Amino acid sequence: MNKSELRKAMHEKRNAIHKNTNKFNILCSKLQNHVLNFPLFARAETICTYAPTKSEIDTSLLSQNAWDSKKNVLFPLCSKTEKGIMHFYRCTSFADLESGAYGISEPKPSCPRMDETLLNSEKTVVLVPALSFSPQGYRLGYGQGFYDRFLAKIPKAVTIGITVSELISDAVPVEPWDRAVQYLATENGIYKT
Repeated sequence: MNKSELRKAMHEKRNAIHKNTNKFNILCSKLQNHVLNFPLFARAETICTYAPTKSEIDTSLLSQNAWDSKKNVLFPLCSKTEKGIMHFYRCTSFADLESGAYGISEPKPSCPRMDETLLNSEKTVVLVPALSFSPQGYRLGYGQGFYDRFLAKIPKAVTIGITVSELISDAVPVEPWDRAVQYLATENGIYKT
């Protein structure tokens, strides 16, 4: 299966999981509890997260816990001037997010942008969404390369792929620039890739 075929299949599979609201909420809750109990998340000073769109895995419990624990909580915003580039902005609550392009929640203009050099630390945890991951931690995204470019700038950060076990593929097509995550978090636990 090529990338576009796998992308379509995984998108359909994720949407089917999401349609069963009760099951989806249970999976998201279990996954988030594993991340909350993960020592690298607990000791992190900065969490790069995302606001889920459509059928993406919910991370709101993780964001709220990070705020309650006085961590820096950052959300992405895709650059309107640099193709394929996204930057992360510090938000102090969900009220700092607004509906942006494609209905995706993004940081308001008042939120400060974080310099990638400050994020390149073992004290930074990046929660990475995807349509699918391979057991080796390679992700199948939406094809724009935003996360690969961002993760290349912060090699010291801890990266955790956020998914459910049903969305792990035996393999995903890998390009030379693709970046694997270090850990996969599912409803069954957290695994080193």
